[in-house]
Amino acid sequence: MNTPPRTTIIFSNIPQDWLVGIDLQFFNTNHILKGIKLVPDGIHIVHFAKDQSSIRHGFYINAKEGDVIICYWDEKDEKILVDDEIGELNITKEMSKLSDYYSFMISYPPDPEWKKLTQYINFGQVNYILPRGKRIDSVLTSSDENNLLLDALQKSAKSRNLTQDPIINSIIDQSDEEIKYTLIDLNKTIRPDGTAGEKTKDSLDKSWFLNQLLISGYNSNEEMLLSEFQQAFLNMIIFANYSSSIQWLKFIKVIMNCKEILNGRLIFFEKFLDVLIVQFGKFQEDYMDEFISEDFLDTTISEFEYTVKEQELRPLIKKTIELKNLLLVKFSITIQGLMEDEEEAPVVVDISV
Repeated sequence: MNTPPRTTIIFSNIPQDWLVGIDLQFFNTNHILKGIKLVPDGIHIVHFAKDQSSIRHGFYINAKEGDVIICYWDEKDEKILVDDEIGELNITKEMSKLSDYYSFMISYPPDPEWKKLTQYINFGQVNYILPRGKRIDSVLTSSDENNLLLDALQKSAKSRNLTQDPIINSIIDQSDEEIKYTLIDLNKTIRPDGTAGEKTKDSLDKSWFLNQLLISGYNSNEEMLLSEFQQAFLNMIIFANYSSSIQWLKFIKVIMNCKEILNGRLIFFEKFLDVLIVQFGKFQEDYMDEFISEDFLDTTISEFEYTVKEQELRPLIKKTIELKNLLLVKFSITIQGLMEDEEEAPVVVDISV
């Protein structure tokens, strides 16, 4: 059977007045809408919610020429089924109606910025990070958060002499229902076996920690780190996923507090700033207060600007100024910068993310 060009997404049995979407586009369903057509190749996110205030669910796709993806609402189990989940007979049935559906589908709304937002995303890494069902929603938590909760509960149970706490037993294995982001422990950014001088240096400069993170978390592949950084951002702004916002902010805190390795990894830092500028260009204004504080931005970007100017890294200076201008114009956020008469070393402020 011939399939339509690019990728086609069929909506079957989706309730009316739901808020469905692809990438950063949202649509209200009705009895006419049958799907989305002409989706270009590459990484995309398909998502659903009953309304604006409901939990949003979705999944990633790696669209290829001729793909057809079927999304079916299962009324009995109250969940969206995708492709093989609906059964071979139903797939055959839906495919037989494709030519009838096609004229009632919305064409993919072009967004030149989407390719930049997903530029480094690796689909294999996406599938590793997401839970076993490869779905994400607004309330999923990360493995890091679950481990912290488990540790706190275990300490509490120990203090109460409980060896078999039913609450603890119920959350020991959440691996099927958690986002497996790379662990970024901001309490371990100082090398444990370092000299006093090295530990002082690490308290002011996250270069050692970033190098260790790249080695242990990404096999020294800088673009895999950028891939996760982009995933965390999209999971935050599309699904309002709090755990993803925490991971995204941790990346910013670590990367923009590096000094020693800036020149040696100059291209990486240029790529990072390019990604960050595109992300803030798409950041919803009403999410700013919810996910990120102005003080955090002011402190972090000011210190980074101080460092790149001190090292005369012109490509990074230019991009930092571009980022500051974007924040000012779009969000009326003024990055004050460090005053020239301040002490030579930037002030380090511990901002919890």
